[in-house]
Amino acid sequence: MNINVKTAGGFLLIVFGISVFFGGGNFAFIIPLAIGGLLLYAGIKRFAKGKTVTGIIFGGIGAMMLVSSLPFLVGIALAAVMVYFGWKMMKNGSDESRTASFDPEPASAAYESNFDAEWEEFLKKK
Repeated sequence: MNINVKTAGGFLLIVFGISVFFGGGNFAFIIPLAIGGLLLYAGIKRFAKGKTVTGIIFGGIGAMMLVSSLPFLVGIALAAVMVYFGWKMMKNGSDESRTASFDPEPASAAYESNFDAEWEEFLKKK
């Protein structure tokens, strides 16, 4: 794999996104998020059926639980965006011809540089 700036940047975005996603290992907000979503859904269904009071109560409680989980949702969304764009950068970066790979010329006895030719010429003159 050829490593260039886009590939390295994509890798760093992926690593940072994963660390944000798993940062702290605290997934306790998933339970209130699921309960809040279910309560909001139940409240909307009850409100649509004509049970306005219980629909508003369930919907309000569900909405409050979802709003309290908003920082968790933003963090998860940010992590997903970073991983997506990092992966995209890595895939696009490996296709470019502009690479920073190190490919030295092999050293052999038959290999001569300009310096070698000039040195040989200098020694012949002496």
